[in-house]
Amino acid sequence: MGRRLISYYLESLQILSSEKVLVPESWRTGLGLFRLLVALALAASELHPTWAPSTPLSVVYLAYAAYCAFALWWQIHDDNRHDLLRLVVDAIVLLVAVTNPPDRGGWIAALFYLSVLLSAVVLHDLREIAMVAAVVLLFSLISKREQITPLGPVFVVGGAVAVITGVQRRVLNQRLSHSMHQTVIYRGEAEASRELERQRIAADFHDGPLQSFISFQMRLEIIKRLLDRNREQALQEMAELQEICRKQITDMRAFVRSMRMSEDGAAPTTSVRQIAEDFQKTSGITLNWSVGDAMSGLEPEISHEVLQIIREALHNTQKHSKASRVVLTAEKQNSVLVLQVEDDGTGFPFGGAYSLDELELMRTGPESIKRRVRSLNGEMTVESNPGRGAVLRIRVPL
Repeated sequence: MGRRLISYYLESLQILSSEKVLVPESWRTGLGLFRLLVALALAASELHPTWAPSTPLSVVYLAYAAYCAFALWWQIHDDNRHDLLRLVVDAIVLLVAVTNPPDRGGWIAALFYLSVLLSAVVLHDLREIAMVAAVVLLFSLISKREQITPLGPVFVVGGAVAVITGVQRRVLNQRLSHSMHQTVIYRGEAEASRELERQRIAADFHDGPLQSFISFQMRLEIIKRLLDRNREQALQEMAELQEICRKQITDMRAFVRSMRMSEDGAAPTTSVRQIAEDFQKTSGITLNWSVGDAMSGLEPEISHEVLQIIREALHNTQKHSKASRVVLTAEKQNSVLVLQVEDDGTGFPFGGAYSLDELELMRTGPESIKRRVRSLNGEMTVESNPGRGAVLRIRVPL
């Protein structure tokens, strides 16, 4: 679904960048009808009172009226690929009308001009609008017909309004294009975040519940074989199996908690308090935490990622460290959020302090936390003293 939406936005972005004008078909039909009515009015002005094509202009206007009727029918079938051709034909006939205005209908030339401008504004970009307005204005100035002279303000004002409208539409298209470009970026980032989250869930499930289920299955097989040979040993295995079940329930609860988002509208400090209280209840490990106002005012995305890092760090401590005491601190230092989780457990298999890049090269350390720190452009250091505890330090730029 996300990829289809991104594809849709990219296609829309290409349309906007090419300045292709998209309008409802009803608008095109209305413009076509209006153009046909103006063409019939032009033809009628030349045919009156004999109603016969007695002049070359009458032949031109009759042919144009026939063309408008055909174009109105054909636009339904040509997928609007000949808009520019229609505009060129309209402009040519308009120049004829301006340089040779009807003797009894100079106002028809003005109406024709406005109809062509309206079509250009609705269906075409700024360059084509300006071209029509400039050419018609030039020819109206060249024409010395007294029927056209009073219509000069109409040509000037109408052309100016059309050009200003085209400029405004171009600006709006650029803004919309920029907005859609940002939307594509945000959609891509959201998709990448979801993929990272899926990887984390898969890794946590593989290392936790799945391993316990495998152990559970192996124990059942052992009990099955012992039932007929050594009942007492089978009962002992059953007791151990119950312990595995209890541990599995604890792991599954911790796994579900790590999947939960913070409550909507809850302050980050409140969320940290909830995480700390849940950790102490389920693990029995003493947790001293101090975050103060370090997490206030954070961007929602950063706040969420930091909360997830805290959850995962405490979950890993509960699951692997065998610690009796954990200290969690967070503070702001020169536009940087510094997060530290320290325990007195068994530590990591390695000794010493290693950065995020070094942990990547060694292929060790908490994978999901490393991915989240990378996504925040942060820094991470793991200091391990086997048998005596470990310290996780994270620096996130704000």
